[in-house]
Amino acid sequence: MDITANELLQITSSIGSMLIEYGAEIYRVEDSIYRIAAAYGFSGGERKIEVFAIPASLIITINDGSEAPLTQTVRISSRETNLDRVDKLNNLSRFICVEKPDIKTIKRHISEIRERRIYGYPVRILSYAVVGTTFSLFFGGTPSDALFAGLISMIVFVVSKFVNKVKPSVFFQSVIGSVVIASIAVLVSRMGLTESFDKIIIGASMNLVPGVTLTNCMRDFIAGDFLAGMYTLTEALLVAVGMAVGAASAIALFSMI
Repeated sequence: MDITANELLQITSSIGSMLIEYGAEIYRVEDSIYRIAAAYGFSGGERKIEVFAIPASLIITINDGSEAPLTQTVRISSRETNLDRVDKLNNLSRFICVEKPDIKTIKRHISEIRERRIYGYPVRILSYAVVGTTFSLFFGGTPSDALFAGLISMIVFVVSKFVNKVKPSVFFQSVIGSVVIASIAVLVSRMGLTESFDKIIIGASMNLVPGVTLTNCMRDFIAGDFLAGMYTLTEALLVAVGMAVGAASAIALFSMI
């Protein structure tokens, strides 16, 4: 079924921006858009589509050969890791390429994906605790270290939910989270509840490590998307520096007291 250039621009910009928002690699975003456009006859010549994507922005230009090109720019203001929605968007892209549905059907599927339920608050806070506990043990912590690492991880999750309301940069997010972790860990150690605080800090801090960001960075570099790779690499380095600054500041402050 044919759709207009304007309708194609709407659905590709929606799907592309959602893929970026939910943690997809840049090459996956561009490839999905090109394949959807090709399914409706926009694959080259007078009817073609051009895509430029980085983690902060998506620009799509469509030319149907009959009028001035149409361009849509989408600013990606926030991102999160939601691989379930990435998977559903991939499935939607394949469905579009095979079935070539009308615009209403596609918009309905996009709306359903946006509204998909995520894990509830108790499950997410418990997952933070499990990560903190297991990594504390993995790095040689005692059972008491692991216990406090899990409890601090839960506190960090709650704090991060409040901090995210003001939408700070990734650097300040990691600084705040690391300060909370190190401060409580050192305080617990000073109270004699555990022998050392380093294993507690290491375990709880693993919740802040940008693992998906680093993975996407390497995959973008391999795919030749060097600009996107540099963007995500810089973001990951800022998170790492923020973690180091936050932990060092808290430890230094308590050492002076």
